Amino acid sequence: MTELPVFAVRARLLEALAEAPVVLSSPTGSGKSTEVPRWLEGRVLVVEPRRIACRSLAARVAELEGTRVGQAVGYVVRDEHVAGEGTKLVFATPGIVLRSDAMVERADCIVLDEFHERSLDVDLLLALLLKRGKKKLVVMSATLEGARVASHVGGAHVTAEGRMFPVDVRYAGKGDELPDVADLPSRVRRAVDAAAREAGDILVFLPGKAEIDASLDALRGLPFALLPLHGGLTKDEQQRVFAPTQPARKVILATNVAETSLTIPGVGVVIDAGLVRQTRYHDGRGALALGPIAEDSASQRAGRAGRTGPGVCVRLWSAAARLEKLTLPEIHRESLVPLVLAAAAWGSRPEDLPLLDPPKPYALEAARADLEAWGALDRDAALTPAGRGIFALPIDARHARLLLEARAAGCLDEAIDLVSVLSVGRPLFLPGPPPEDAHDDLRLGGCDVTAFVRAVREGRPDVHRVSGFVLAEARRIRGRLRRLQGLDDASAEDFDRDALLRAAIAADPRAVHVVRTRGRSVTFSNGGTEVELARESAVKNVRDLEAVVVFDSRAFGAGRETRILITCAAAIPLAWIARAGLGRDRLESVRLEKGRVLATIERVYAKRVIATRDEVPTGTVACEAIAQLFLRGSLFRDSLVATKERLAMTRLAAQLGLVPATEGVDLEAWVAARVASLGVTSGDELALLSAKDFLAPDVPYEVRAVLERNYPRTVSVGDATYEADYDLGKKQVLLRMVRGSRRDPPPLAYLPRFEGLRVCVESPRGIAVLRQR
Repeated sequence: MTELPVFAVRARLLEALAEAPVVLSSPTGSGKSTEVPRWLEGRVLVVEPRRIACRSLAARVAELEGTRVGQAVGYVVRDEHVAGEGTKLVFATPGIVLRSDAMVERADCIVLDEFHERSLDVDLLLALLLKRGKKKLVVMSATLEGARVASHVGGAHVTAEGRMFPVDVRYAGKGDELPDVADLPSRVRRAVDAAAREAGDILVFLPGKAEIDASLDALRGLPFALLPLHGGLTKDEQQRVFAPTQPARKVILATNVAETSLTIPGVGVVIDAGLVRQTRYHDGRGALALGPIAEDSASQRAGRAGRTGPGVCVRLWSAAARLEKLTLPEIHRESLVPLVLAAAAWGSRPEDLPLLDPPKPYALEAARADLEAWGALDRDAALTPAGRGIFALPIDARHARLLLEARAAGCLDEAIDLVSVLSVGRPLFLPGPPPEDAHDDLRLGGCDVTAFVRAVREGRPDVHRVSGFVLAEARRIRGRLRRLQGLDDASAEDFDRDALLRAAIAADPRAVHVVRTRGRSVTFSNGGTEVELARESAVKNVRDLEAVVVFDSRAFGAGRETRILITCAAAIPLAWIARAGLGRDRLESVRLEKGRVLATIERVYAKRVIATRDEVPTGTVACEAIAQLFLRGSLFRDSLVATKERLAMTRLAAQLGLVPATEGVDLEAWVAARVASLGVTSGDELALLSAKDFLAPDVPYEVRAVLERNYPRTVSVGDATYEADYDLGKKQVLLRMVRGSRRDPPPLAYLPRFEGLRVCVESPRGIAVLRQR
């Protein structure tokens, strides 16, 4: 064991750790993940990005320590707590640690391993630990800007050499071909056939379980032990990969869980598809996009072939292809809802934390808007009881909010079944024609919600054309959620769809979208970005569609070409939106009847009228109705004439500097403010109002005298009357004839002084300038 390269820096690391945090940069295979935690004193908490790494590292370290897992060495991951009071060294995932302040407080030293993966949870954990500043802290990574991180944490940067053998990197693609999923199982088969001539076991990197299953099928019949490796396997299934001996040469088909942390003995060949699934967010909607890995990830994968001897890495793309240099940290590509939520649970705001890379302000605003809409944050950005309930559930916050509301509404069974499918993040139904027997077509009813729930409860891949992988994952998630909610394994047979939809609207009213039709184009809007129905949505079968409740949508494309497609929704009538209290009232028309105000009021949601009613208006609508009646002359007509004249006089006086500028308001604004100040609460209160209430204040007598003498509103000259239009910005007055038949402009001597202004007259022959100031 002393041959491991990391031993060379042990003394330096421990000496530096006694004074400050330590950042350890060490290549894969140096032994840092198994050895460094064993050097540390007291209770040690090691944060590993993945459950599979927690389990395997705990098992390996327990073996090295001569103990059993769960005694001196243990691990805590979702649904598994294999540690006790006497456990000194615990491996745990970031999500578990963030939700267990006691685990953090108990630890004397905390290790953040594989920090280069830069997940939201690990970035946040580092910032929170730095803010508390109480613990000994070690940050470890195989590929990382170590000096930058060390400067950030205010500690030492220790570098350990690796033990890498040369790796012969080969490319299977042509031209400038990027990593691609097209015909992937066949290309994997050809690469494995070719790799049979090389020494050692074969490790194939694939983007997900679906691609692993498809490639396993393509490799059947070859003389290898075919072993999948991903987070969804049982402990026993995972352990087969790490067994030193197998009846035949191993071909391990793995997701990127095998990039770091895990040492798989005997691997001599790596076959890399060069693909990864990452969430990308657009307008708050997540898209689990399949795309090429970055160069740093490709290097990590290639290095797995050079751990025990010279190896080979076959990349299923072209050497001329250009990959991104570095994998973007999640803080710059994921929704920041988990970041804001977890920070609030620790009593902080992201802006107040020492994050290595600060989040984008617009992304923080979007996250807070979501959490506030769900009632998860109070005015001080602290967690509400609902927020604590959301944070406690290990699922997407949007789905957790739905479960909380569904429990209160008595439809938790249905909500768990639906959320289980949505949490998989992959299409449930297979492309192609529906089942031949209409009874087997779960989408025939025109409701994705019903289809998803029925699929989880009774779906069969061979009958209902559903993905076996998605169905199995959904049922696994359902079992976990039911246990967390204190339910047994059996779902209820009844399905109250309407109750579930009402719970969804209560959980997030923004889920409601109304139909917009423009020619043949049909989109849906909640007042924000318009969205479309995905081709696979069952709602496409609904006629006379008015509105939908959207449960899931995905962004497709990039930049201006991005489209938001609804993948799970249920149709509702417009009346549901009004009954839910959504939208706002808009005054459509108003009239007087027997001394009271009657109005036609439209309820508007996302610019669409969802309901209309006739009633005596109240509140702000009553104020708007009375103001409208006054402005059109149906109420206190004489006051309207006088108020128009007084306000015009006040505006002119303000422009001339004879009264304060704040007094120069327009008629509609003055009337709206005046009605609001009168305290009107109902259209029945007309009897309480008088003409004097609607009379604007006049300018002072001496100001009026100046205006009438030098700047009158109207000018009469013999057979014509002119209205004066003042533009003091241009230092001009324009006289427009409102009565009379005069064809020539009046003589300048017959007009007021209009001091300092250019005098113009509009006549049938055009505009004549009588004086240039």
